Amino acid sequence: MKKFITVIPLQVQGQLRRYHYQAVDNSRLQMDGPTSFPILAAVNGYVQPGEEFRLLAIAADSEDGRRNCAVLRDELERLCRTKGCPCPQIETIPAPEDEGVAAQIAAFQRLIACVEDDDELFVCVTYGTKLLSQVTLMAVQYAYQAKKNTSISCVVYGQIDRSGGQEPERWAARIYDETALLQLGEIVRVLVQRGTADPRAALDEILSL
Repeated sequence: MKKFITVIPLQVQGQLRRYHYQAVDNSRLQMDGPTSFPILAAVNGYVQPGEEFRLLAIAADSEDGRRNCAVLRDELERLCRTKGCPCPQIETIPAPEDEGVAAQIAAFQRLIACVEDDDELFVCVTYGTKLLSQVTLMAVQYAYQAKKNTSISCVVYGQIDRSGGQEPERWAARIYDETALLQLGEIVRVLVQRGTADPRAALDEILSL
């Protein structure tokens, strides 16, 4: 099943803005309108009419976390009505309570427990701490390596360029497909595992194709 994984942002009330993200390198991520959650660009681009899917949200048990999760729920419901597909319940996964290793490992374990054989995974690394983004990527990489016929179809990152000025209306929003970075990591792992004499040369040859 297609599973979409995201982190609920912790912006305070009034600070979670909607942007019309422009897809940079994957046209399937281009949406017609604005959203606060780049993961919905992946839902829009990869879910077919009538298709069931799941959405997993790593969320802090706080006022801001609960409010922003409700915003995601509202946007998801509108998107599903537009696409003509069943709207799933958002499955929340508790966010780490601190930045310690034990809390991050617990989040990793909660994430991998949600992944099964034959899953097609989509993940957004726009929100959350640097450590939580790393944990999320580790979890999908684990799924790819440990589960049967599980794939990573898209890793999305939403960027807000504020160089245009202080007014949000002048900011540029872009959405990137970063999946190739995970694929690069997997290629490096395989080259080293196979004892390739010159992994860097082999990698250069692969990247030139």
